Amino acid sequence: MPPRLGTDGGGIVGGHAEPRTSLLVRGYLPGAMPYGQRAAMVRAMTEDGAGALAQLLRARPRLVDSAVAAVLVALGAGQVMAGDGAATALIISVAMTAPVALRRRWPLPAVLIGWSALFVGEGLGADVTSQGYAPVIALILTVYSVAVHAPLRRALVGLVAALALVWGAIPFAASQTVADFAFTGLITLAPWLAGRTIRDRQLRITELRRLARELEHEREERAREARDAERSRIAREMHDVLAHAVSVVVVQLGAVERIMESDPDKARSMVASVRATAKSALAELRFLLGLDGVPAAGPRPSLARLGDLADDMRAAGVPVELTVRGSVGGLPPAVDLAAYRIVQESLTNVMRHATGAPTRALVVVDEDAVRVTVENDGAVRPASRVNPPERAGYGLIGMAERARLCGGDLEAEPRPGGGFRVQARLPLVRAVSVA
Repeated sequence: MPPRLGTDGGGIVGGHAEPRTSLLVRGYLPGAMPYGQRAAMVRAMTEDGAGALAQLLRARPRLVDSAVAAVLVALGAGQVMAGDGAATALIISVAMTAPVALRRRWPLPAVLIGWSALFVGEGLGADVTSQGYAPVIALILTVYSVAVHAPLRRALVGLVAALALVWGAIPFAASQTVADFAFTGLITLAPWLAGRTIRDRQLRITELRRLARELEHEREERAREARDAERSRIAREMHDVLAHAVSVVVVQLGAVERIMESDPDKARSMVASVRATAKSALAELRFLLGLDGVPAAGPRPSLARLGDLADDMRAAGVPVELTVRGSVGGLPPAVDLAAYRIVQESLTNVMRHATGAPTRALVVVDEDAVRVTVENDGAVRPASRVNPPERAGYGLIGMAERARLCGGDLEAEPRPGGGFRVQARLPLVRAVSVA
């Protein structure tokens, strides 16, 4: 006789004489199936998946479900044929196992079809669950899947439907004790709860991955912004250093060319000044590009060195009247450097565009800000060779950006009577904006 799952929990017993027991209890009793099969069933409900199997499930889930359903259908049919071979039992077995193919795409219909087949089979006396474990595994997978793949409301509908169908079929069985109701309810609820737990875990993992991607994107964006800001800073510094130094060198070498024969001593003095200017610019560039740990020549640019800057400009042919009001010591380094560069760039522009024009540079340091004003009366002798047309305006943009980074502002405009004026305000304490 074909094997039959017994009621005593001791495993498989022979013959048809045993009384029909309640539904899924026959398939779930301890020892009713080999340990390896029970372990496989538990893993099917709870395993997260890893390695090649997990990759296959993620890549072709419906194909995998169809394959699993085909295996369960074949096993169930084979177990029925090895048992009583009744056509009704065969149809019920197929109806209970085939919905596994729908468990991801349509999880709720899969539960309704499979568990309804259980109810109908018990009503017709088709004792499918006692003839093999394939239909039992299929029912477990469908109730587990509706918990994993369906929203909470539909998952609850699937659970309630499964409980109603399994409890509604108990009266058709020989055993109708309270323990039967409790046990069938427990073994129906357990895979559903496992599925909801795994769904919640997967949702948390998905959310954490999304947050991780966002944080990584934000980190990359901040790194890119930092790189761009550093490039802009280096570009501004290089422009200020080179524009000033090259302009001074070109103007002074032009003067040397004119007086070389008539006043060789003064020409040699101006050549020495050109050498010092170029050496200082080279040292600043090496420091700026990180080639030296400290500047090779003199202190860093600062408002305290405005006197030297004014002397260089006068030597280059720009009559500068420099006025400093207030103490320039102890200023924030960023403000100190920005103010110096604004004065330097403004005077360089005068030298490039209006060499010889009377120029005034005023720096006022008070309690809340450093105010810079540089203005000239008008062009005496243009020096367009020093200022290629394609570079025009870059220095003004750089000055405005320096002021902005310090929380200040800068205005640059022609004067009504001729000449040009640059005014900047750099706050010593940055205002904090409140939204």
